[in-house]
Amino acid sequence: MENKTSKYFKYAVGEIILVVIGILIALQINNWNENRKERIKEKAYLTRLKEDLISDKKAIELNKNFYNDVFVAGSLVLSNLEGEADVTTSNWDILVAYFHASQIWPMLMQSSTYDELKGSGELSLIQNVTLRNRIPFYHGNGLKRYQQTMGINPPYRKMVRGLIPSNIQNYMWDNCHVTEGDNQILQQCDPFIDEEKSEVIISGLGSNSKLIEELRFYMSNIKVGQDTLKEQARLCDAIIDEIERELQN
Repeated sequence: MENKTSKYFKYAVGEIILVVIGILIALQINNWNENRKERIKEKAYLTRLKEDLISDKKAIELNKNFYNDVFVAGSLVLSNLEGEADVTTSNWDILVAYFHASQIWPMLMQSSTYDELKGSGELSLIQNVTLRNRIPFYHGNGLKRYQQTMGINPPYRKMVRGLIPSNIQNYMWDNCHVTEGDNQILQQCDPFIDEEKSEVIISGLGSNSKLIEELRFYMSNIKVGQDTLKEQARLCDAIIDEIERELQN
């Protein structure tokens, strides 16, 4: 009887061990499946983030070129006021420069994928710590640096457009400004009025000390903002490179 009891006990222990091993294997397989699903989901998010960033990269380049043209226009106006402009520059071209210097182009970054990750609390799906830190900065403080410099709506814009006659502005919109898709192009155009009338208008604009003060402030912001835009572009490239390495793993 004792031998039978011992055998039954050993058998029961063996059964329990087998069940425990089976449970552990099942849990391991389940964990492996869950990790695999999360990795697939992570790569899907990374792919979408990369597409957004590639779109951003193009937008940043267009924005940089646009604000460079605005800066050139504003610098021409200030050079003329300070007696440093090329004497061959026509009064009409200076008047157009006053108008072009008022242009803005708010840059809209592609943030739908990041917003989805953040809103759903799934940012932790991104295992790469470098990426997990860079992406929020790119959409947060990185973008804020731009918005506080080049991204402002300058008072100069409202002031100068309230002073240039509306018929001249309408002509400039139709002939000196072109929109091609997401791109704004500032260009020279044939004169709408003669040099004498242009001189009268730019003399009035140049004598407005508040207007010129606001123009200097805006041009200074653009000068600083170009550097922040370059930093944003470098960060964009760095994140794209990191994502590509992660997707290849």
